[in-house]
Amino acid sequence: MKRILKNKRVIVWLVFVALSVIFISPNLSPRGVVVASVQDFSPAVDKIVKGEIILKINDKDAVPEDFQGAFFDRVKFETNKGTKFVRANGTLGIIVERPPASNVKFGLDLKGGITATVKPEESDSDTIQQIISTLQTRINIYGLRETVFRPVYYQGAGFVEISIAGGDEAELRNLIESEGKFEAKMPLILHFSEGQLELGKKYSLKAGADSLVVDGKKVDKTFELDGIQFSLESVSSDTINLTATVFTGNDVKIVFFDPQRSGVENVGNFYKWFFQVQITNEAANRFFWVAKNMKTHIDPGTGERYLESRIYFYLDDNFIDSLNVAANFKDVPVTNPSISGGAPSLSEAIAEKSKLQSILRSGALPTKIETVQFSSVSPTLGADFLQNAVLAGFVAIGGVLLIVFARYRKPKIVLPMMLVSLSEILIIVGISARLGSTIDLPAIGGLIAAIGLGINDQIVIIDNVLRKEVREMTLSERLKKAFFVVFGAAGTIIAAMLPLLFSGFGFLTGFALTTIIGTLVGVLVTRPAFGVIAERLVSGASEK
Repeated sequence: MKRILKNKRVIVWLVFVALSVIFISPNLSPRGVVVASVQDFSPAVDKIVKGEIILKINDKDAVPEDFQGAFFDRVKFETNKGTKFVRANGTLGIIVERPPASNVKFGLDLKGGITATVKPEESDSDTIQQIISTLQTRINIYGLRETVFRPVYYQGAGFVEISIAGGDEAELRNLIESEGKFEAKMPLILHFSEGQLELGKKYSLKAGADSLVVDGKKVDKTFELDGIQFSLESVSSDTINLTATVFTGNDVKIVFFDPQRSGVENVGNFYKWFFQVQITNEAANRFFWVAKNMKTHIDPGTGERYLESRIYFYLDDNFIDSLNVAANFKDVPVTNPSISGGAPSLSEAIAEKSKLQSILRSGALPTKIETVQFSSVSPTLGADFLQNAVLAGFVAIGGVLLIVFARYRKPKIVLPMMLVSLSEILIIVGISARLGSTIDLPAIGGLIAAIGLGINDQIVIIDNVLRKEVREMTLSERLKKAFFVVFGAAGTIIAAMLPLLFSGFGFLTGFALTTIIGTLVGVLVTRPAFGVIAERLVSGASEK
């Protein structure tokens, strides 16, 4: 036994086993919750960071369900980085998850999540990258966690595959399918008695038969003056009804998330959300020019002065909400208007506000996209998949070892085979954890395939060292012959996996990568160690 432990190949094997345990870092008693992301509007945005472990909240053990409720006033957090206090006004805006039991990353099919594949109308590489950048910004600001974007090219067409841990299909579809065209519009009623429209300059207006003449030229139903888009709604004998687009999503420079300029308020039977934006000076001037042509009125309920027209917000041509506009907008250009909306529940109000904020921050998509595939796995079903896959692997190993035992009827042969096979699983998983690779169902399939190849190689080694009919060959020569077969089979497997590794399809890549890692671990680490053990067992038996 001591001679075996002193052998270089066995030492290398044991070092890989020890390093794999370190790489996996099993956490047998996890506490608290791990911060997956902190949304920009969160009151804790400058105090708590992604990856921080929250142990207690308001002196109670932290669980994920706590962060779905409403918090007000001072909130106390006990984290792995010390005690912290924040002042909340409704939602915390912190996305958390249970701490992992190890460093191993499991795929969505094992821990639950959603995968979507979208197809853009234009699929050149620059457009694909711009789509990924835009959607990544949207989803990160919205707060969905562990999002992975991957470009996929197939038969000359480009696709974007989006994988998200957690969330739901409606939530993801709502974010990615929105083109992101935001518009703020105001109705503008002009009287022919005034005969002019004052913007950057003055324009004379005349009515035709259901038409409008501006500075002697007939305009279409939609037209532009001084950079402002107008649509002609109607013309009567004394009035002109126009709708002016005062600013768009392209004019938004900054979206504010701080509690002073962004929040949710309980108003009677529903929740009102709001946030401010900073628009460009050009947009502020356009807004100011349109507002100059409006009359004002006093709200009898509040005594405040407002413009006669409200401002209406639209996202992808769908109405969101409208607001009264303060009278000072016609006095000077204002660069920080507010945007608001409402919802029947607090969670819906937060979701609507976060969605619009994320879209305005990320901007519009460069082209239209179509969702061609959606698939989701619940966390419970994913856990069942993992349990069944692990059980299937151990059953397969156990079944093969029973057959080997029936063949040789020697526990001293079967037990080392079982030990080496289990260590091979540990090393493959440890290397995957170190590389940051994802363990999903295809990867587990590759793991089982690698273990099957490993047991086959061990049988080849055992058969060659136990063969007595080839008496002219020494034990060392028989081992060399066995390893010639082992390395030849490994080379064939790796050569077969390389095309799958670079195929561009995630499920094939995971299978191929795990199989290649398992094959290399086998031929470089575990097979040499098993050869030493087999040689010692046979030579020891001969000595006896």
